[in-house]
Amino acid sequence: MTEQGRGVVLLSATAARALEWVRRGVVPCHVLEHSTWSIVVPAGASSRAAAPYDDALTVLASRHVPSPAAPAVGLFEIGDAAVITARAPGRSPIRWALRAADREIVRGPQLPPLSPEDLHRTLAAASGVREVPIRQIRELWGRTDLTHREWLVEATTVLGLPGGRVLDGSDTDLGPVIAPDPRSVQTFESVVKDVHQ
Repeated sequence: MTEQGRGVVLLSATAARALEWVRRGVVPCHVLEHSTWSIVVPAGASSRAAAPYDDALTVLASRHVPSPAAPAVGLFEIGDAAVITARAPGRSPIRWALRAADREIVRGPQLPPLSPEDLHRTLAAASGVREVPIRQIRELWGRTDLTHREWLVEATTVLGLPGGRVLDGSDTDLGPVIAPDPRSVQTFESVVKDVHQ
């Protein structure tokens, strides 16, 4: 991970399932095991895909999480924005909370918005997760006194999620890099090539 940005995806899945999810993608990652979540951390700034899909953080934030690995929560610092994503179990889409340069939460164009209530429901669907009062999530949404990185670390504390030490840079022992399967990269490239023609 570069100093320009950081990110984690928390999957409500075993480490073995998280490893398989990484292998079926295009972003090399580390997978850390936690009692409740598997923590997926991009291993560098670039994905294995060609531009414009070469930014590891953006691709990982956008990546579909299958229902067996949901709920899932992503926390990212990308450019001059902080991003929290959440995917509840079932057929729900990935929802997005974008924190702009002015430190206010804004809606992303054509992105399903993530409200505090959506995030509260997503977390409630995870087994073994402590219940977070909705008031605390609403207060988090209103915090403008923190930098993006501080806000994301605060989010892990408020929400009772792991990954704060990865986001603040104090946990650097992330284990081996899990590489995407070359066939997954080829399939992805084939699909996006058709989109851009």
